[in-house]
Amino acid sequence: MRDIGEEVSDSVLSSFADDTSISRPISNVQEVEHLQEDLNKVYTWATTNNMTFNEEKFEMLRCGPDCNIKTTTTLHTEGGSHITPTPHVKCLGVYLSADGSFSHHITETVRKARGMAGWVMRTFASREPEVILTLWKALVQPLLDYCSQVWSPHKKADIQRLEAVQRSFTKHIRGLHDLNYWDRLKTLGIYSQQRRRERYRAIYIWKVLEKQVPDPTSSVLQAHLNERTGRKCSRRTLPSKARGRCKTLLAASLAREGPKIFNSLHKNVRNITGCSVNTFKYRLDKILRTVPDEPPVPGYTAKCRTSATPYRTRWPC
Repeated sequence: MRDIGEEVSDSVLSSFADDTSISRPISNVQEVEHLQEDLNKVYTWATTNNMTFNEEKFEMLRCGPDCNIKTTTTLHTEGGSHITPTPHVKCLGVYLSADGSFSHHITETVRKARGMAGWVMRTFASREPEVILTLWKALVQPLLDYCSQVWSPHKKADIQRLEAVQRSFTKHIRGLHDLNYWDRLKTLGIYSQQRRRERYRAIYIWKVLEKQVPDPTSSVLQAHLNERTGRKCSRRTLPSKARGRCKTLLAASLAREGPKIFNSLHKNVRNITGCSVNTFKYRLDKILRTVPDEPPVPGYTAKCRTSATPYRTRWPC
């Protein structure tokens, strides 16, 4: 499988386990033809290696505003059948939609998490905090956390939908019925879903700067050390000629929002280097415990939020 993409010249091919994807930017009919040529090279590779692709599982995702290319061009399987475009494609457990957003993935995540939370409540009679939190962390929380660095939402409605799963679940814990959601978070000693996702992004950016994980921005992320302000991370510049919707999606991406969150952390946290991830997490959590965790909830008014995310509140030195 390692040589599957050796003959592909104009496109980007990636393969993981039994899933193979090929992609490239398209701006005219000629580039569609180049993509088909690369597909044909992959088909030839499969024949040479006595392998067969399952054409029934072929999926094609077309992102972009050019409806003319979408309606007048098509791609073909090895057998000559048309590859039908789909509104969503699932890659390594994450749905990407044709509009470039992760809205469908968020909808599916909320559905699965609600279903699992409901199953827990129907199956286990105990409502003691220790029991309920253990079940939540083992069965429900992983569904909400998976790959959240990539798909973390920027729309308030999506943020509230994800938060509502934990908000509803914690209502059933014994002794907490009369507390509002923010107070339940404090009593239980857990983070809101919004803070968890932003915390994950901050940790991932730190790991990129420490060379512990690959840079998802093609080496755009770089650290700049200043004696007064501490270590800060560079951010990718938004294309000036990009459409408004594209700018919105790019602004919410890990490449842009991740460094923004990291740069708003306390200087003492940003300057941590040459240590394990657990050490960084411990220092980060120690600071976060002093910052009010007040995610957007219908009917709630934050006392001290200065922006949409808690990380943008300035902490005392």
